Amino acid sequence: MLLSPRVREGVHGFHVIMPLIRENGTTVLVDRGFVSREFVKSLPKPEDGEVEVLGMLRTSQKRNAFTPDNKPVNGEWYWADVDTMAEYAGGEKASVQPVLVEEIFGEWSICFKLLVF
Repeated sequence: MLLSPRVREGVHGFHVIMPLIRENGTTVLVDRGFVSREFVKSLPKPEDGEVEVLGMLRTSQKRNAFTPDNKPVNGEWYWADVDTMAEYAGGEKASVQPVLVEEIFGEWSICFKLLVF
């Protein structure tokens, strides 16, 4: 899922949200970070195998009056509505938990061992 519009250091782009399967078979959503509009079409396909993600648990964002509705069917995500995103990724039937882990590229974080979905 691509969460937009986002700006980082003056560059327009997206936050990439990916479902990742944990060792116990449940799935959580992970915000893998920012990618510019220029490079979004060249994102590599996720690899199979085990990965380690360092991150912080996030709740759904509050939507303000100026933020449009998310349109999952069209691939349009404007705010992190974790419940809807989890349902879109397969929901309870696929053991997708309404959890968003914001990946952190640093030392102060929680470590999750995840399998790429």
